Amino acid sequence: MEQLHPSTEHRPEQGDWPTPETAYALAPSIIREIGWTAQTAADKPFGTRLGREFWLRKAAVLDRIALADELAGTPGDASELATEAARRLMDLDDTTVICDPRHYVRQQYAHWAKHQ
Repeated sequence: MEQLHPSTEHRPEQGDWPTPETAYALAPSIIREIGWTAQTAADKPFGTRLGREFWLRKAAVLDRIALADELAGTPGDASELATEAARRLMDLDDTTVICDPRHYVRQQYAHWAKHQ
């Protein structure tokens, strides 16, 4: 399956990034995604690594939770956790993209969701 994650340095313009509404237009509910990530982590055989889809979906659901908190005017730990998960995905992708890590997650999630 085609994956979009650059391996060379890239300094995208602001217009290169989808809005959260666009990125998550096809996303299941937050509750469903929390359930999927928890179940996937629980079902992982001991000693095996979780794949890219897990880290992408985890980063995306944390981003969505943080966005909801920020919209409600109560940003807190969710924003920090979302950024941390986004950085984990960027490390996994071995990307040198220079951007806000959460913007990267939105771009990658939109591409992934479109190709499911």
